[in-house]
Amino acid sequence: MGYDRRKWQVDMSECAFNYEVLPSKKIQYADNEKVSFTYTGLGDIVKQWKPSVIITNAFSFATMKLWLRSWYARTPYIIWSGAVLRKGMNDTFLRRLQRKILVRRAAGFIAYGSKSKKYLMSLGASPDKVEVAINTVDTDFFRTETEVLRNNARLKKNKKHLLYIGHLTNRKDVLKVLDVVKAMSNLRDDFLLDIVGDGDDRERLEKYVADNDLTKFVKFHGFKQKTELPVFMAIADCFLFQTDFDIWGLALVEAMAAGVPCVSSVHAGATPDLIQEGVNGFVMDFSDVEKVSEKLNWLFDNPERGGEIGWIACCFIAENVSIRKSAKGFVSSVLKTLDCREGIS
Repeated sequence: MGYDRRKWQVDMSECAFNYEVLPSKKIQYADNEKVSFTYTGLGDIVKQWKPSVIITNAFSFATMKLWLRSWYARTPYIIWSGAVLRKGMNDTFLRRLQRKILVRRAAGFIAYGSKSKKYLMSLGASPDKVEVAINTVDTDFFRTETEVLRNNARLKKNKKHLLYIGHLTNRKDVLKVLDVVKAMSNLRDDFLLDIVGDGDDRERLEKYVADNDLTKFVKFHGFKQKTELPVFMAIADCFLFQTDFDIWGLALVEAMAAGVPCVSSVHAGATPDLIQEGVNGFVMDFSDVEKVSEKLNWLFDNPERGGEIGWIACCFIAENVSIRKSAKGFVSSVLKTLDCREGIS
């Protein structure tokens, strides 16, 4: 069970730990981006397993259940969250009040990155109780698989390639990327934008491409599984991470791990933690079509420098955004919580 828009196929046999999936009911809101789960049977599982500490998902029904339980049971809970502040989205009085109440009784916190840590602190979380376990993926897979394909002679190309991977929805506003392509098409004709993904906004985007005579510059590939992505990254000269709002951005992590130079939106939660301007990528507001076009033209005309930036990005991810690095944040939070619990026992 999960979000209907997420079509990922996950091989649970790869899990190196015991797990149990609760038979939760799904609550779908009018906004397709919003789904809640009931976590049916959570109380029975906690009673059966008797955990020393519980890590719970953000401000979900699970966290509310654990908050209620905390009034009569001493099992501490840690809130793991990637939520960031977005005006008009999660800053209403009632929502902030609910979240502050949940934060007040939490024993610790694990944040996706610096923006989510700041948001937790704005809700009352003590800075010394917030650990950052940077949100990531199997970065080794994207690095190694893309490198093999990139060295494959069959991938020789006669055009420059831009790459976008993501859900095609209004919140992403990929139309801004197409505006950039339109502007660039007036300057050069040796490039192609590969759009990998699907969603409610695809029809509108395809119409824009047709209406503006951009079919030779844009190709829609539809949704692709994880194992199918490296072939697109291997031929990409630049990855475009456009969004009007994202609490993080795993696609950005994947592209950087694959050694692709990236231009990332100022509105992406991951951008401040991952992109070092001009060193391992670029931070831009895609509303400024002219500036984005200039940057992409520069990358096309300076492939060696683009390759250097991609390599630095790959090394940065390997050192700072690996699963092992993320796990350290979880372990640190759990150990701190257990130490505090022993101290008051």
